[in-house]
Amino acid sequence: MSHIRLTDSGFPKRPKAGTLAENQFVVYREPAHAYELHLAATSSRPRLFFELSLSEGFFTRLLTNESPFLTNFPVQPKLPSPDLTFSARVVPAMHTLITQMQQTTYQGHLRELYLEAKAIELFLVQVQQLDGLPALRPITLSARDIDCLYEVKNQIDAHYEQPGSLLDLARQVGINQQKLKHGFKVLFNTTVFGYVTEVRMEEAKRLLLDERLLVNEVADRIGYKHPQHFTAAFKRRYGYLPKALKS
Repeated sequence: MSHIRLTDSGFPKRPKAGTLAENQFVVYREPAHAYELHLAATSSRPRLFFELSLSEGFFTRLLTNESPFLTNFPVQPKLPSPDLTFSARVVPAMHTLITQMQQTTYQGHLRELYLEAKAIELFLVQVQQLDGLPALRPITLSARDIDCLYEVKNQIDAHYEQPGSLLDLARQVGINQQKLKHGFKVLFNTTVFGYVTEVRMEEAKRLLLDERLLVNEVADRIGYKHPQHFTAAFKRRYGYLPKALKS
């Protein structure tokens, strides 16, 4: 699923990792699962929260390379909680569209058409906000930056099973975390963790074919705690299950 989350309030004003600030929205990908939402209690005013879920197929129809955000977003992995890479402030136009969606008097198929149109309109306003983020504007990489990014790539090649966090990798090579995240994408046309997955899948294929390891053994060897997560990632990469190589 691709999730769009907007909030008027209810989160700390100084965002912690994985949380939203007041009057902020975030767009991120996540697998379908149940979750609990906790809003801070207050006696002064109500807390409002709005969530819009888009299916993978519906979202794919909206992709275009005319938008820096939409060019960068599809490579983001599915996450269990929000990554604030693609977050920005909620603007008045978004409040208006949300209110229109909530208060529509249309029924049946007309209601479905109306809500779909408004959902797309809301998303376009968000895209406009996200395209203005400094992180999505073209960046210039110095010779030292490029050396650092290649060093990160080499670190992943050597330690793909436990590459560490973005912050860990940035500290190891001496580069700013934001420049690592966006510079890696510019230089190698994939995200840091997209590359981790790519290296893992190539090694998994080798272990299955050449060393004839069991699927569970391969999952453990390349750094997956749960074999089912490895199986799902392998199928996304190659279009078939890893056990197909064991027959």
